[in-house]
Amino acid sequence: TLAQSQQGHPLLNSDFTVSGGVFFPRKEFKLGVNGDELRPDDPIDWNDSIGYKEDESTFAVDLKWRFGEKWSVSGQYWQTSDSSTATLEEDIHWEDVVFNEGTFVEGGVGLKVARVFFGRTFSTSEHHEFGLGLGLHWLEIEAHLGGQVLTNVGDTEYYRGSVSADAPLPNIGGWYTYAFSPKWAVYTRLDWLSASIGDYSGGLWNLGAGVNWAFSEHFGVTAAYNYF
Repeated sequence: TLAQSQQGHPLLNSDFTVSGGVFFPRKEFKLGVNGDELRPDDPIDWNDSIGYKEDESTFAVDLKWRFGEKWSVSGQYWQTSDSSTATLEEDIHWEDVVFNEGTFVEGGVGLKVARVFFGRTFSTSEHHEFGLGLGLHWLEIEAHLGGQVLTNVGDTEYYRGSVSADAPLPNIGGWYTYAFSPKWAVYTRLDWLSASIGDYSGGLWNLGAGVNWAFSEHFGVTAAYNYF
């Protein structure tokens, strides 16, 4: 963490902070791809069907800029992606194509998340800070699947299908930081969104918590957990 150092912990009184590091996500993906002939099949469980890795290492970037006495803007970016091969233990429907049980396939899923948040501080002191605000998450998700499929004339051919979607999702949220000393502080952050469009509805939770050790004037180390 890079920060302008003042008296007290940098997370409470620095005008600008930047954090970058490695995180280790545990992932669960269930996605379905409907075609022209809609099917009532369950979504594809990528962890079980394709052998998608649940654990990996990737990176994340966070920043925060305070302007004025009570206002701030923060940003966050992280991504995760993986691909694997497997022999299917059950049929998988992808659009209007069926990958039959016993087919050798290669598939993958990727997710990118960018967050911008405008916040206002409502309670602050030398040791703590509480604020609320509005933000925007930009989500981009991609999935692909390839393997031999049965054609209408009874032959087999290689088929690879890929889909992607992205969308901005506005949300409300809040944060709280407490400093035990000028070197140690804990924080938590919560973003929430719920929306319904036609027959579809969904929710988004982005919860983070961590502890920071400011071991020098301008540098520190954070250990954190994020649930998305």
